[in-house]
Amino acid sequence: MLTTEKETIGICLFELPEKDQAVIQRVVTFGASQGKHYNLQPNITCSEIVITLDEVELPNNTAVHIRIGESDLPYDILLQRPLLVTRVMRAIDDAAQLLRSRPAITASPEITIESTPEPSTIEPEILVQEIPAPTVAIPENATEPPEVSRYTALVVDDSAAIRKQLEIELRHANIAAEFAETGEEALEKSAQKQYDLVFLDVIMPGIDGYEVCRKMRSSKAMKKTPIIMLSGKTSPLDEVQGVIAGASTYLTKPVQHEQFQQTLKRVSKWLTNFAR
Repeated sequence: MLTTEKETIGICLFELPEKDQAVIQRVVTFGASQGKHYNLQPNITCSEIVITLDEVELPNNTAVHIRIGESDLPYDILLQRPLLVTRVMRAIDDAAQLLRSRPAITASPEITIESTPEPSTIEPEILVQEIPAPTVAIPENATEPPEVSRYTALVVDDSAAIRKQLEIELRHANIAAEFAETGEEALEKSAQKQYDLVFLDVIMPGIDGYEVCRKMRSSKAMKKTPIIMLSGKTSPLDEVQGVIAGASTYLTKPVQHEQFQQTLKRVSKWLTNFAR
């Protein structure tokens, strides 16, 4: 079923500092020049997307919420600093996709979103705040169902924000994602199912990522599985520890979009040519 979008998507910058507003205004203006139907809207009740800070309380509404920073409050999309143009545009595009995936929403006189839920190839992630996770977004003017995911990744991280970010990044590459919050849960899931690749946080409750990686590599089924370690640390010693544990490569957090997608391309090429 096609997703129908009429008019523009209203974006409210709710209680943002002037500096942040100026950056986002430039992004929206640039997006308009590229044919994106986004429009800044001062009234939060008439907006489909709301961008605010991590600690700001928001009134109940049907808008997609983008929060800047790390937040314990409910959100749909997390936008990390610094507010780079590409990062802000990607967050707004993801919010628009999420908005289109919600069924039969009439958010304001300016926009009507009509969609029929499609089977998702991504297992939903249920956050502590019980925010509905996005399904696979249907491209505009699509005439076929969403493409079946090529691979399935296991994302192991105790941070809900990181899990959400990686889910979105993987969806861009047409890779399905399943999740574990602890090393013990990751080992249990990987023993029950064969994953094509694994993203593994280093520091977690219980056993750490290095130990999880060693245990995974001890399994015959996971000898060749790409394991990408994730850590906020950047010292060469940490990378060496990851290599010794059996990691395929190492990414620092917060994950950068371009670096992440480049890593995915290399891993996907290897999976296509050698893994099967």
